Amino acid sequence: MRFVQLTPDLSEVWDKLVHCSDDAWLYHRYDWLQFTEKVWDLESRSFLVEHDREIVGIMPLQMHKKSRVLRSIFMGTGGAATSNELHPTFRARVLRAMYEHVEEIARRIKAPHIEIYIPPLAGSCMENRWGVNPLINYSYVDTSTHTWVVDLAADRQGIFARMSKDARRSVSKATEAGYKVREIESIDEIEEYYKVHCETYRRTGVSPHPKAYFQGIYKHVCKNGHATIWKALAPNGLPIAFEIIGLFKSGAIYWAGCCRSEHLHSGVNYFLQYSSMIWAKTQGAKWFENGEAFPNTSDKKLMGLTTFKGKFGGELHRFYKGTLTLTSQSKRTNIFRDRLRRFARCFM
Repeated sequence: MRFVQLTPDLSEVWDKLVHCSDDAWLYHRYDWLQFTEKVWDLESRSFLVEHDREIVGIMPLQMHKKSRVLRSIFMGTGGAATSNELHPTFRARVLRAMYEHVEEIARRIKAPHIEIYIPPLAGSCMENRWGVNPLINYSYVDTSTHTWVVDLAADRQGIFARMSKDARRSVSKATEAGYKVREIESIDEIEEYYKVHCETYRRTGVSPHPKAYFQGIYKHVCKNGHATIWKALAPNGLPIAFEIIGLFKSGAIYWAGCCRSEHLHSGVNYFLQYSSMIWAKTQGAKWFENGEAFPNTSDKKLMGLTTFKGKFGGELHRFYKGTLTLTSQSKRTNIFRDRLRRFARCFM
């Protein structure tokens, strides 16, 4: 096996594997990695795996320039992805080699730790939605959380009926009041989005994202057919709330949203989410991820978000994450881990 650094001339080969691998999802795509690295001042450490002149795997990997933390990835989810054509035994060898190479990179650049976030909507995760975190096979500490995922198999009425009574009432309240939902049609409308985004983030005590981030989503994701941005219009026609929905393969995800303060109790956020789910179903999505959940948190903000996202008829799936710490204190552990790896190879 040979590891090849990701460069622009390999973008087509990279994306070809993204689209045909059950391990990969939207955020693995080359254009997403490239533009987010520019916006967030990240350094690419992504690589491909070649075997017998064929690309058999990819690993999106980014380094935060200030902290030197390695993550797959910083804006979204990543993790190793292999070709679906690999024999299970050989696939296991490729995955182990990839994660060992990530560790080698981390040690070379003196990264304090590695963080891996695996996409819940990837095919391999949907088959393992309540199972064992695959990252523990590579000595990562399990830091998994949960996420709400709605099965879109039912018809429109069935999807609505599965929502909580409160959510259904809120959707009806917004529609009866005259709120409308429209898809944004030009990058100029990002200006409206950004004003509401800034208001929302400041209201919740968080620094707003750069405007270039949302402009990039429109240019690199929406224009490629992998996302859409919805805006909600108040009865007077003014845009007062927005929602970004990612769409890839058989899944859709609630990506981000914002709302004017004076419309928080209008039911419009429920209306946007329900409308997005119905739209995703019409686009062929089988699953809709409402977002990360923290059922037992003591943080009031996180609990509020968890409760809101859980009102749309979804089930809790595991959101697999892992962290591997690389410090001087872990040297003895690393030696023991290396011995285990050599022992494991004897049976592969």
